[in-house]
Amino acid sequence: MQIPVTRDKDNQTDIIMLDLNDVVYMHMEDRTVVYHTNQDQFYHLMPSLTVLSRHAQKLGFEKLDRINLVNLHKIEHFDDKLNIVYFQQEEKITKKSKSATVAFSHKEKLKDYLLRKKQ
Repeated sequence: MQIPVTRDKDNQTDIIMLDLNDVVYMHMEDRTVVYHTNQDQFYHLMPSLTVLSRHAQKLGFEKLDRINLVNLHKIEHFDDKLNIVYFQQEEKITKKSKSATVAFSHKEKLKDYLLRKKQ
């Protein structure tokens, strides 16, 4: 089994997929699991949107609200009045459509991105 880890406890370095078969032992350090191999040590990727946003940004993900991280490449429609992005075209949106909220502070940045995407 492989798990996402980094080389530093703050998860600032690139994500590495560590094979658990290579781990000789694990321990806790500052509420984080540290994996030790014969040659190195790795820190478990912290499950927070802030940490994930640092790593996923290069894949097109942006934190548009404090509670979500959105793949900008997958946005099909933005409801400017409700501040919601949808991942389906406007005419196909239903109550069950996947969506994410957009904080007012990110609205203009998102509109600029979507305008550039159309061009």
